[in-house]
Amino acid sequence: MKESDRVERPHLAWWIAIEGGLTILALQGFSTSFYGWWTAQVMALPAQSTLAWIFLACIPLHVGEALYCYWQSNRIGTPEASMGWAVQSFLIGLPSTLLIIKRARARTAHTRAVAAP
Repeated sequence: MKESDRVERPHLAWWIAIEGGLTILALQGFSTSFYGWWTAQVMALPAQSTLAWIFLACIPLHVGEALYCYWQSNRIGTPEASMGWAVQSFLIGLPSTLLIIKRARARTAHTRAVAAP
């Protein structure tokens, strides 16, 4: 596999912020003891059920991004990287999706430049 066909990784800060944030959100939404501790020690929060629903709403969004990135990777001619793009986008979401969109635009621009007389 060529280097240009590999999955690009978003900066580590994105992984920490998104995975950390989703973990905290899940704990707030589904752990009564954690929710109680957070509201007593850190700050007031919306109802615990609201936080649980927000977390659950993230799942179809990330599934959709994963499917889009899988499709996009195949469309731009990197089918061997498609599953990697899909898994990464499911886990981290937008930063990964933006990277493949950027790559697709660059490939499209390159293809047009090569095809132009």
